[in-house]
Amino acid sequence: MLRIMAFVLVLWYKKFMDENKNVLVIAGSSQIGIEAIRLMLDGGYRVYATSRNPVDIEDKNLLKYTLDVTDDTSFCALKEKLSDVKFCAVINNAGIAIASPVEFLDEFELQKQLDVNLFGLLRVIKHFSSCLVKDGKIINISSMASYGVYPFLSPYCLSKRAADILLRSFSNEAGIKYVSIRPGAIRTKFWTDSIEQNRENFKKFTGKYENIGKYMLDNARRNSLCALEPAAVGRAVFKALNQKNPKCVINVGLDAHICAFASKFLSEDLLNKFIRMALKLKSRKANEYGK
Repeated sequence: MLRIMAFVLVLWYKKFMDENKNVLVIAGSSQIGIEAIRLMLDGGYRVYATSRNPVDIEDKNLLKYTLDVTDDTSFCALKEKLSDVKFCAVINNAGIAIASPVEFLDEFELQKQLDVNLFGLLRVIKHFSSCLVKDGKIINISSMASYGVYPFLSPYCLSKRAADILLRSFSNEAGIKYVSIRPGAIRTKFWTDSIEQNRENFKKFTGKYENIGKYMLDNARRNSLCALEPAAVGRAVFKALNQKNPKCVINVGLDAHICAFASKFLSEDLLNKFIRMALKLKSRKANEYGK
């Protein structure tokens, strides 16, 4: 009898440990996602990585699935495949960025922005929060844009801020832990992809917006080459995953810390003055560079 009880206990413990080492990663094919997945695999986790594009890693503890975060049917199909799996964490890394002056912002473009960054997170919560083990957590890759200090990126700022509010509200309602990781500029393909996605939108930067449009394009190209390495965000994700009670908000990069400080300690009037001054300076530099 004791042997049987010991055997059952071992099986239960193994199942418990397996459940607490399972992680679901949404949009795992991004460079940040890849960095985080590598650390998790090295740390003994079993990773269920979803993406529209293949995740370029091969490992026995990595299982790959296709998911479109804008399609609820895609979520339903994935949940059915993973119906027997419990996760210690769900990591949402899906995101796009729409750029446009507000007065020329197309409603469809704003909807596209929200469909990925906000409603995508909502779909993650609705379908997979119930698959978390006790003390499991949701980790969302947000952005310093969540502090809302970037003109001409209002769709992106809006979506990131709204997603953080949605996640915080859900956490308080359901009692599920959350972490909002807010990186600054990171050296990834996100910048060049965003330039391509906003090709038509950048045509709206005419007249009084022409110079700032030139600056934004130049800055995006520069960030794709010279910004903080994606491994820094991967390490932040892995640290939050392993901590029992991680901070709700984790800023990554000096620029993200500056944004957090400015939004917290400067009045809105003063902050707006600094933003307008910075825009004038950047616009002037872009004009001089263009000559």
